[in-house]
Amino acid sequence: MFKTKIGFLPSNWESWDGNDFTGKWAGKMRDRCVAVLEKIPGIDLVVPSKELTPDGVVSDLSDAQKVTELFRKEDIKGLIIGNMTFGMEVAVGTVLNSLPKDMPILHFATRSGPISPDGRRSTDTWCGQFMTASAIKRRGFKFVHINTCLPEDDYFKYQLEIFSRAVNAIARFKGARFGQIGARPMLFESEFWSEQNMQKQFAQMVVPMDLDTAFTRMDAVKPNDPRVKRIVEEIKADKTIGDVYTEESIINQARYEVSLEDIQKELDVCAMAVNCWTRVQERYGISSCSTFSRLNNKGIITACEVDLLGAVSMWAMYCAALGVNIPDFIDWTDLHPTMDNIWLAWHCGNAAESMCAPGCEKKLMRNERMIQWCPNCHGAIEFMLKPGPVTCSRLVEYDGEYAIFAGTGEIIDIEPKIRGCYGWVKVNDVFDWENKMIETGIVHHGTLIHDEKVADALEWFAKFLNIKFVRGK
Repeated sequence: MFKTKIGFLPSNWESWDGNDFTGKWAGKMRDRCVAVLEKIPGIDLVVPSKELTPDGVVSDLSDAQKVTELFRKEDIKGLIIGNMTFGMEVAVGTVLNSLPKDMPILHFATRSGPISPDGRRSTDTWCGQFMTASAIKRRGFKFVHINTCLPEDDYFKYQLEIFSRAVNAIARFKGARFGQIGARPMLFESEFWSEQNMQKQFAQMVVPMDLDTAFTRMDAVKPNDPRVKRIVEEIKADKTIGDVYTEESIINQARYEVSLEDIQKELDVCAMAVNCWTRVQERYGISSCSTFSRLNNKGIITACEVDLLGAVSMWAMYCAALGVNIPDFIDWTDLHPTMDNIWLAWHCGNAAESMCAPGCEKKLMRNERMIQWCPNCHGAIEFMLKPGPVTCSRLVEYDGEYAIFAGTGEIIDIEPKIRGCYGWVKVNDVFDWENKMIETGIVHHGTLIHDEKVADALEWFAKFLNIKFVRGK
């Protein structure tokens, strides 16, 4: 599971730190928050200790300076600011003044302590939060605010997990390197991207390798390489191998996997977009689909058809899932022939094998769509995607402005069965999706992951990165 250092600034004003009825309040509330935050997936928590500041909270400028140094030393990638009591806005502002303006911030206020029988209030956190939020806004930070709550509330835990996922994704998205292996298909004009915009907005790099060089790497991988032998055994172990194939085609699939894995390490890239037709079929008599399936299953994120922004979309989705679930590169293929609000998520045979539905037979076949052009195209894995909640999304760019479309649905087990890797996705309003996708400029490729929380994480991810976010109903 991915983890990222996220700071926690528990804000306090000593004059509102409880009373003789409640006792000191801020430190106790800070401890309750820390106990919950330390269990939130993806958070490597950085919080002032009780040795660094009194009660481990930030109450004045001296505390703020100490916490500023702590956050600098630990190189936090996101910040949680919480009003434990009324809070001290100038102390919060002092810390903020030292942070980069693109730091993702979440703000919240805890519910106030109890009112004494004679009517004395103890903390007034709801009032103080407005001063704290204003301090954040005045300094030009983008931030999310969640409603006043207690740290033990499910609402708090959910929102903090979404923030953790967004920060983890941002930390790994900015500065990421993406491999481009070969050229895009001549007829797929919509698979365009701007390296300049990727560099300018996200500090990203596209690292290209021409297909001939990639094939030269494959030619250097010998059939008797121990890695090839191991992969051949794995390919044969748990699936039905059918259709027209040869032992050489299985070996070549294994050789291609070894070479692409080596290329990913050589180029030092987070994800790859790889040419997959028709040169690999013509030269080696295989399809790349099942190779991509196995790479994705290892966390080596690989998109088909040199769809570079497709690979970028997969990487964002994978990071928003904290590296736990694997994304699938799909076509938004078609509507169900008889049932409403159900559409087909499909591709030739590239889904990670871990996405296979329980009890579904995995078949290694020729690529059903490729046969018409290249009969020697064995290497597409076929199965139904496992049922359950999913997030579907896509990143696009037009005129230097990026947008993400995302929606949640559920894969359901219904007829008809489809060749390739597929899932019938049920949503609330498929035509709302269609209209918003058209308006946003979504292309025919998308991404899918078995994790509905990813949609919420991508919304905050987009907010912090100045990406337009569009959600389907």
